[in-house]
Amino acid sequence: MSDRPESQSELLRRYGIRPVKRRGQNFLVDGNLARAIAQDVLAVGDEVLELGAGAGALTGPLLAAGARRVLCVEVDRHLCALLRAEFGSQAAFDLQEDDLGKLDWPALVERAGSRPVVAGNLPYVLTSTVLFAIADLRDRIAGGVFMVQKEVAGRLTAAPGSRDYGVLSVVLGSIFAITHLRNVPPEVFWPRPEVASAMVKLIPEAPWEPDEFTTFSGVVRRAFEQRRKKLGSVLRRRFGYDAPGVDKVARTADIDPDLRPEQLDRSQWRRLAAAITADRDQGTPQGD
Repeated sequence: MSDRPESQSELLRRYGIRPVKRRGQNFLVDGNLARAIAQDVLAVGDEVLELGAGAGALTGPLLAAGARRVLCVEVDRHLCALLRAEFGSQAAFDLQEDDLGKLDWPALVERAGSRPVVAGNLPYVLTSTVLFAIADLRDRIAGGVFMVQKEVAGRLTAAPGSRDYGVLSVVLGSIFAITHLRNVPPEVFWPRPEVASAMVKLIPEAPWEPDEFTTFSGVVRRAFEQRRKKLGSVLRRRFGYDAPGVDKVARTADIDPDLRPEQLDRSQWRRLAAAITADRDQGTPQGD
């Protein structure tokens, strides 16, 4: 018998598992890349919450490299059976059979460890859901290491004034130090996806009060609904200010109302949200 470790392709074949198209399953089958990603994760922390564990392409290298705990989340019952069979005897392994779109995030993070690293290959339709969930739990995690579509990585790391700069760039970039770790080509997956992917790392950085972050996030979301309009127009249309109200808020935030939302940097957005909050607390009405 060969001592060569079983590949993901061989493992999937042995269990008779094929990708389910409606779930957007693309299995990572490059072992070298999986081991490199595991090192990226463990550099952040050794308690890991792995989202969408699949057939264990990352789970195995994490456990082999000495992770103290790996709590996997997977919705596919056949893959859950595979994970239990392959890793269930290891004390560091745990599994929650669950849907990423329906998670109780605070309970899940608490189960994963004191300050776990959240990691995984994120389905495109749930990427924002997951990223904003960990933003809300930023004080309870060590960070995140995710595979996302390359275009999402571009939006996360975009600079003010660029085409990709938007809600993800501002909100997540205001609380995390975000690093583009590497690009991931389609050929490392089975089946091969039609889009390129990238690995990103998010480490909690700037402190926020919970109420401040909620208000800030809401202001940014509403404003970027009219990202091409000047800020003064956005404040009138989306926040219900008249011309003197616009001038007052802009002065308080030290922001030019002729700028467009995509031109404001993250510190300017934070000042603007604080100015709107202060004005609201004084009783100035705002629109929906």
